Amino acid sequence: MFRKIVSQLSFSPALVGQLGFYARRLRKEEATRRLGLIFVALALVVQSLVVFQGPESANASNANDFVPGGLGLGANRSLDNFLRPYDANTNHLQDIMTSAGVTRAEIASAQFGSFIAGEKYSWGRETRPGSTDFTVRNAAGEAVTTVYARKLSSFSSTDTRYYGWIGHSASVGWFAILQACGNLVTDYIPTPPPPPTPPPAPEPEPAEITLSKEAVNISQGNVDAAKTIAQVNDRIKFTLTVKNTGGSAETVELKDYVGDTLEYAKLVDKGGGTYDEDKRLLSWPDISVAPGTTDTRIFAVQILSSIPAMPTGQSDPSSYNCVIENVFGEDSVSIPVSCAPPKVVEEIVTELPTTGPTENMIFGSLLLAIVSYFFFRSKQLGKEVRLIRRNLHAGNI
Repeated sequence: MFRKIVSQLSFSPALVGQLGFYARRLRKEEATRRLGLIFVALALVVQSLVVFQGPESANASNANDFVPGGLGLGANRSLDNFLRPYDANTNHLQDIMTSAGVTRAEIASAQFGSFIAGEKYSWGRETRPGSTDFTVRNAAGEAVTTVYARKLSSFSSTDTRYYGWIGHSASVGWFAILQACGNLVTDYIPTPPPPPTPPPAPEPEPAEITLSKEAVNISQGNVDAAKTIAQVNDRIKFTLTVKNTGGSAETVELKDYVGDTLEYAKLVDKGGGTYDEDKRLLSWPDISVAPGTTDTRIFAVQILSSIPAMPTGQSDPSSYNCVIENVFGEDSVSIPVSCAPPKVVEEIVTELPTTGPTENMIFGSLLLAIVSYFFFRSKQLGKEVRLIRRNLHAGNI
């Protein structure tokens, strides 16, 4: 267009009006190109931050971890990050591994690698739906803590790949220690070590204690909370039931881990219990349940008015997964939560293309070069229009 107008000026001076219109269009185009150049440059600056400061998970550590924060990433990755708390028996880590049948020498000889989840079991410090209790005992045979094992595929899939240190135990066989959390992974759940044998004594007919739990959504008409999607500000009532169908009384410890529940809700009625904020545990005084009797405890939570859109936990995929999971004894309740749109996107698009910082920088640089070319081209054409108009008014054309 520009060449056509200039070539016809000497024959038709009236085309100078079109030249003026073209000059105004060029100025608008130059402004648009300049704005695009600025935004691309800013995007490139933000992208370059990935090279110098990689992103960190907002939930990189979880109370379920054997080693909070995991065993390190990049240059900080080291099996020593597991052996140090093991040697110090921090949070009974040495007792856990010994009870599972894995020795220190077997841990130290493990090699870093990857494996597929398959039907393997992951061990953690917190109970989850479908988990199996494992009593941990110290060298004296005393029960010191309880850990829980469940299949890795229960919170991912059977073909998910995990990274960690892989070794072999003479007692339990194949085992691995996960890089992200230090948790133990085994092919099966071994039989826990038996407690010290007490002196024989006549035993009365044992108690048969059954623990159960139910949840109802009060705000939606007392419906089963597990079959209804919880909305913002919904109030949910939990009922814990202890029943003794045996022949003798038994003292029962009443406690309920509500950490996963309080990711999306807040306690509004503790039902006479005591809440430990550090352990995220709601507990009541121990009760003695006589044969043939039932005892209940009731507490209530309210869904937050603004449901968090925090990404699913890095070391515990069941954390911030738009589901409230609550376990009591062998019973559990899973309540779906109406999450924010970013969480819906996260569930649909589970992984972005693995381009990496280098590929993104190359793409950003190419985009910057293309936008810069069109900006300077518009600027050059504008300058040429001004020169032609000046020559036209001077009579040189």
